[in-house]
Amino acid sequence: MSSIISPKLEELINQLENAKENALYTFLHEIKSNNTPLIEQCPVENQYKLITYIWLGDQKTENVYVFGSFPGWDLSVNQLQRLLQTDIWYVTFRTDESFISTYYFSVNDFFENDWIKRSEKYQLDRFNKNTFGEDANKASVLNIGMEVQYSSRFPSDHYPSGKIETYSFHSTILNDTRKIYIYTPHDYSHTSHLQELLIVFDGNSFINNLSIARTLNYLICEKEIPSCIAVAIEPVDRLEELTYNDKMNTFLTEELLPWIQARYHVYQEKNHTTIAGFSLGGLAAFYAALQNPHVFGNVLSMSGSVHWKKDGYENQIPWIENQISSIDSNTSQPHFYIAAGELENKPLLTANRRLYKALKEKGYQITYEEFQGGHDGVWWREKLFDGLKALKHTKTTL
Repeated sequence: MSSIISPKLEELINQLENAKENALYTFLHEIKSNNTPLIEQCPVENQYKLITYIWLGDQKTENVYVFGSFPGWDLSVNQLQRLLQTDIWYVTFRTDESFISTYYFSVNDFFENDWIKRSEKYQLDRFNKNTFGEDANKASVLNIGMEVQYSSRFPSDHYPSGKIETYSFHSTILNDTRKIYIYTPHDYSHTSHLQELLIVFDGNSFINNLSIARTLNYLICEKEIPSCIAVAIEPVDRLEELTYNDKMNTFLTEELLPWIQARYHVYQEKNHTTIAGFSLGGLAAFYAALQNPHVFGNVLSMSGSVHWKKDGYENQIPWIENQISSIDSNTSQPHFYIAAGELENKPLLTANRRLYKALKEKGYQITYEEFQGGHDGVWWREKLFDGLKALKHTKTTL
């Protein structure tokens, strides 16, 4: 639990201890009007800002935690404390960095290391109007010293809209049925010119949170990228499917791709096929391309979990990095876009940096970027935009 105290809260404590009337009411009115977290200059060290998260509880509130790329995911330091005998709970952190981070509150949290159950109970900051995402995936957003660029990338919203169709796809290989979403450009027809193909994991997130359709509408209309069809795959068992799953790769190459190629006017060459994902989806994109370099010629990974341990693999070097070093780059020339955040957990960020170095040493065409955030959809939406443009400019054939 952090021991740093916000100057505003220190002042409030003094007022309450001196029985000043209306002090609590005035403070609550102020945070409702001005948004939280509180952002203050550190009175002792001017290079630091103090970030104070505030939760207004009730008689049933037993504990409160805050989680996100900032302040992190450490149960031992992310717990809020109660302000005297009021219903205000708070925790203050300091930083000298500029960043954008999403965050969540977890109230009456006794989940210990069960992060799946915890994530099902996350709550928004009720005093922060700045949010990202939709429905269950919505999160509060904290901007320190910078703003999200995404909306400003579009001079207007008057770009022709593509179409998204939803299919129920049964896989014999995986023995399951899942949703897939197909994006086609506004002027697509089965007699139009051949389309590039983009395949992404975590389909619903790409459609609803990462705004893939809006991004493609703009990039295609402005001729920033070639016209393309996007296939967004919804997971059934995400953890199982996206961690070195050979059956998933077989599903992609032997069921999904033939189905797409039979129904849509797409290129079949690897140079025109991109596979993309974030987090474990980034790992799965790398795995699919490394196992099938004749199929997937372009990889777009955002905060890819390339540090993930492969069962039965005991080498200290991450499996993906080790696999790169064994590939003959003269016979296989995939193109890579890798983005990771400065606020990622250390193993993930280190593994992405090492992977970039290994790819560069092998002579691959690669774009690597680090952004001022962490494991955040608000950044993946930005980097999807950047990554599609970067891959277009590194391709030798379009």
